[in-house]
Amino acid sequence: MTKKITTMKRRARDFLNEVHCDSRHYGVVNSFDSSCSLGQLTSSSSTLKNDVDSLSASGQTALYDSIYHSIGSLAKAHYEANRQGIPMAVLTFTDGKENNSSRDVEDVRELIRELNFFPSNNCYFIIAGVGNASDSQMKELCRDGYGLYISASGIDEVFTKFKQLLLRLVLKDERAAVKTHKNGKVVKVKGRKRSVGASIKEVDYALNLDCSSSMR
Repeated sequence: MTKKITTMKRRARDFLNEVHCDSRHYGVVNSFDSSCSLGQLTSSSSTLKNDVDSLSASGQTALYDSIYHSIGSLAKAHYEANRQGIPMAVLTFTDGKENNSSRDVEDVRELIRELNFFPSNNCYFIIAGVGNASDSQMKELCRDGYGLYISASGIDEVFTKFKQLLLRLVLKDERAAVKTHKNGKVVKVKGRKRSVGASIKEVDYALNLDCSSSMR
């Protein structure tokens, strides 16, 4: 059986190949296990893919810490690079329940409020879970318009929906469509491969990936 982390790394590379445009897009690969690890924001797809390739699985699941620091560090790098007005997105994948963070749900939601990290400000927090991921934890993070969450059947679906949501919500590709519940749950996403129009629009984004021992 293929290890889950192997599948995740393959699909993350596919995501970068299908979405990232070196001249217009800045991305960062973050990961979490018992703690969180933050990468460097870069426009280089080859650097991002190398960062994905270096990931390995161990430890527990510091989900809330990773979201908190992914949002905070992306916003900081974004403003320090004078990229105000360009959309930002934090795309978090987890296959387990939170069990090792110093931050809690309200800390994450307070940071979102402080940074105005909302769609009305061209900022998007999206979380997708498979396996033992907790719908209730994701729902609590995203309620009241603070984010969108996806209950996926597998890792392949996670990255397909990440791509579709980034194209539709952030890069405004009109060929993609999104349907959500009021609680933030994504119930339907459809769309095709990247359009030429989407590739010339700018975005700063973080892939925040679960590397806990459950991914072995």
